[in-house]
Amino acid sequence: MSEFDAKSPAFRQAELRSELARVGTLLGVLAGLLVLVVVRGAASLAQGLRGQVWPFAVLLAIMIAYEAAWMLYIRRAIRIDQSIPANGWRAGVLIECLFPTAAIVLAIHTPAIGPERALTAPVVAVYFLFIILSALHLDSGLSRMAGVFAAAGYSAAASEVFLEFPVESTLAYITSLSYAGLLVLGGFAAGSVAGQIRSHVLAALHDAENQARIDQLEHDMEIARSIQEGYLPKTPPVIAGFDVAGWNRPADETGGDYFDWQLLDDGRTIVSVADVTGHGIGPALCMAACRPYARAVFAAEPELRCAFARLSRLLYEDLPSEKFVTLAAGLLDPGDATLDLISAGHGPLLFYLCAGDRFRNYDAQGLPLGLMPESSYSSPHTLKFAPGDILALVTDGFIEWANPQGEEFGQNRVKEVIRANRNQPASTIISELYSSILAFAGSTPQQDDLTAVIVRRR
Repeated sequence: MSEFDAKSPAFRQAELRSELARVGTLLGVLAGLLVLVVVRGAASLAQGLRGQVWPFAVLLAIMIAYEAAWMLYIRRAIRIDQSIPANGWRAGVLIECLFPTAAIVLAIHTPAIGPERALTAPVVAVYFLFIILSALHLDSGLSRMAGVFAAAGYSAAASEVFLEFPVESTLAYITSLSYAGLLVLGGFAAGSVAGQIRSHVLAALHDAENQARIDQLEHDMEIARSIQEGYLPKTPPVIAGFDVAGWNRPADETGGDYFDWQLLDDGRTIVSVADVTGHGIGPALCMAACRPYARAVFAAEPELRCAFARLSRLLYEDLPSEKFVTLAAGLLDPGDATLDLISAGHGPLLFYLCAGDRFRNYDAQGLPLGLMPESSYSSPHTLKFAPGDILALVTDGFIEWANPQGEEFGQNRVKEVIRANRNQPASTIISELYSSILAFAGSTPQQDDLTAVIVRRR
């Protein structure tokens, strides 16, 4: 983990809460020791040891008061999201190690214990209590420091014994040296544990942060998807003698395909399908720019060739250099059942002739929109609809979706579905087309956006 992660507000809060747990544990242990000392003091009265235990009780009370004050300080730091200075942590470790040292000094001068016994008395275990719990500092340096401070305090108390009191046993010297060494080793062992805990906490916080970002991204993408869906028509157009349906399914939460229909003032209807290169949030943003441009241009420019040239110029100025749009649009006149069809790099354009049970394919009349600053388009194809004739405008997501063997769905299968459902409503043809491609693709995931518009004369 980086140092930036270790200094993040999330880790600071985790560090302070870990310290709060450490101090809470210490307070519980110290309170228990105080009860034991008080009970021992009461029992010692019967043995004529009046007053020899009470200094230890006072020292424990002071330790408890200090830890309680430190706990209040930590709680305040958590509440106001304040970090503890490095020197504050070090001072806390030093102060805590002074308490068991003071207890050993008291034991040295307590007649019932004596100098030599004081160096091996149970009070020495308090050092190890502080060292073990120091791992909850989540700082290996502080744990090692606790071991060194504890060894120094114990060595200072041992030095007092050896300098002021006659000690003839070599074992006492060896034992005190061993204890000091164990305290240092204990600090380094606690440091290793603290380092491991720290790395796990940082990893957990990192994962939680990533998950939060993922959740936020999914939320944002869901909003983007709902906004994008708002661009698509909600209901089919009402056109005398015709049944029109459109459908879109992006490969990701958002996509670059769209379909649209637009009733013009002269009673004709523009029906269009567009495909921005790629899929995802980038093409979705490009689509959001393309659609309002297209609606404005088609409403202002009745001649399709001029409308396409103007639209391409506008998109060239606004889209990123690597992005372009394929667009197929038909100007449907229900009065004479004709549709003028023009395509800017979009295909396939499939026109099913019901009477002859055959398909007619049309080529694009120019480059995709936004590729060149100036683009020209040839005259539109004029389609004359007889009853039962169907125009299918689909994006290449249908054509290129492959099965597990790598075989693409292809135009022929699209035609077969249209032919098999030629007597069905336009919306049913689209749903059957989608069902067929799902059955064909099997376990292969959708890689591209799917969009289809079906125009069928009743």
